[in-house]
Amino acid sequence: MNGTIINAENQKPIEFVNIGILNKNQGTITDPNGKFILTIPKKFTSDSITISHINYYSVNILAENFSNRIIALQPKTRELTEVVVSSKKRKNKKIGVKSYSRLLSMRVISKNNDIVEAAQRINIPNEEIKVKAVNFAIRKWSEVEGVKVRINFYKNLDDTPDEKIVLKNIVADLPAQTDSDWIRIDLNENDIYISKDFFVGIEFIPNFKKPTIVDLGGILTKGKGYYRENSLGSWTKLNGGASINVEIGY
Repeated sequence: MNGTIINAENQKPIEFVNIGILNKNQGTITDPNGKFILTIPKKFTSDSITISHINYYSVNILAENFSNRIIALQPKTRELTEVVVSSKKRKNKKIGVKSYSRLLSMRVISKNNDIVEAAQRINIPNEEIKVKAVNFAIRKWSEVEGVKVRINFYKNLDDTPDEKIVLKNIVADLPAQTDSDWIRIDLNENDIYISKDFFVGIEFIPNFKKPTIVDLGGILTKGKGYYRENSLGSWTKLNGGASINVEIGY
C-alpha cells in the first residue's frame, strides 16, 4: 500500500506521520513530502491500520479496505493551560542515566523506512518540573547521517511507556559531527511542565535512503529502559537502561 498524508485544512503534506498496526510491529513513517509505502503480511489484513501524529486526530482504516490514496488528517485544537509565575529560585538537576558502559551498546536498526525509538523512565521530585533539555548517548560508529530525532514524553503506566503526555511535535537534526557521544537537545523554549514520573523517548526518524543503525549507550544497573523498532509497535524491555537523561528546573 502507498499513499500521501495531508492536512485537511490546507491540503499540505504532513511529514513524519506514524503509520502502523498497534503493537504488531508492522509500520512505517511518512517522508518529508508526506508519502509512505507500507507492506504487511496477509495475516494482518483483518487488523486496522492506525495513522497517528501528535498534532492531528488519529485515523483507523481496516487493512483489507486500504487502497492507494490521499488521506487527510484534521488538526487538533489546542487549549492553553494556565501558567503560574513564581519568584522563588529554581533548582537545576539532571535525572536519568548519566553514563554508559564502554563495553556495552544497544543496537537498533530501522526497517522499511520506519523509526527506531528508545525510552527511559524519569523519576521526578515531588513537585512540578520544567524540562529544559534532553541528553542521550549514541556511539560514534552509528549510521545516522541525515537522521532526525523526535522527542516524545509518555505516561508511566506500570513501569511501561503508555500514551503521550506532551502534545508537541519536537523534531531536531542530529549533528553531523560531535566531539562526544552525548547529544543535547535544548527544550527550554518549549515550556514543558510535568508533575508525575514519566518516560522520555528518543525517536530516530530515518533519512529514507538507507537503514538507520543506532548504537545507543547503556548500562546494566538501571532496568528502566525500553525500545521499539516500528511505528506504533510494542515496547521491548531492556535488561538495563538506555543512556538518556533530562535536565530539569524545579
